[in-house]
Amino acid sequence: MKRVNRSILAFVLVSTLLLVVACKKDKTQKDPDKDTKSLYSFSNTEYTGLANVGNHYFPRPLSLRFGAKDSVTAWSHLTLSVWRRGDVRGKITKVEEGAQGETTVTILFDLPGDEQFNSPQVYTISADKKTITGGSSPIISMVDMKLFPKDAPSIVGVWSQPQHPDWFPDVNVIAFDKNGQTNYTQGGKPVYYVYDDKILWRENYKQDGSRLRFAGINPDVAAPLVTIIPYYGVLSSDGKILYVDAYDFAGARITTTLSTFEWYGPKRVTPWLIKQ
Repeated sequence: MKRVNRSILAFVLVSTLLLVVACKKDKTQKDPDKDTKSLYSFSNTEYTGLANVGNHYFPRPLSLRFGAKDSVTAWSHLTLSVWRRGDVRGKITKVEEGAQGETTVTILFDLPGDEQFNSPQVYTISADKKTITGGSSPIISMVDMKLFPKDAPSIVGVWSQPQHPDWFPDVNVIAFDKNGQTNYTQGGKPVYYVYDDKILWRENYKQDGSRLRFAGINPDVAAPLVTIIPYYGVLSSDGKILYVDAYDFAGARITTTLSTFEWYGPKRVTPWLIKQ
């Protein structure tokens, strides 16, 4: 009887020890409900800069975001037979690792109504993950795209073209304040409300990481009224340049490839502002 008791005691001690060891091991593991593992080495990253997007007349601002799994969003103004403002969603269909450490990613964008133009877009992420290249016209072909930091720089401050006060007059000198509003300087003078020349004209803006929705203004279309023009912008990877474009070209003062003269800036060049 004593031998049986000793055997039982030994079994209990060994079982308890294993249970304690197992519990300690579990504490070092990630909680699957709280800690998600990225599917790819480039998951949850963002690339910003310039790309030829849709029926472009110059390279447009672009933010490309990869989700945790296969989701992708391209944020720009893509115009084919249908125009799209903001997010164009896509899905990763193939990923391959190259011999030099580069990663080839195939994306199919969701473009209902433009299926005849759509084709899988093949992009290459550099081995150091700092740049992305590739793509094909007319969807999204990269021009100059770099990795954007996870902690996005603030847009708050004054942005302008100080050496070219006649370029991109809708937004040539624009100040973004911490309260989510803008004010403007054009022709060296602040823009005021028509009914009160002591109150600066203000419009709202919204920043989402590198992505910016704001307004350009044109006081010359129907003076003394001010025409408000929807604009969007994308911050460069270093946060020092804001690439901009108009969502509405009816009153926007931006040159295009069809412009006879470069009234509002150089043709075939993306409008950009510099943080002062």
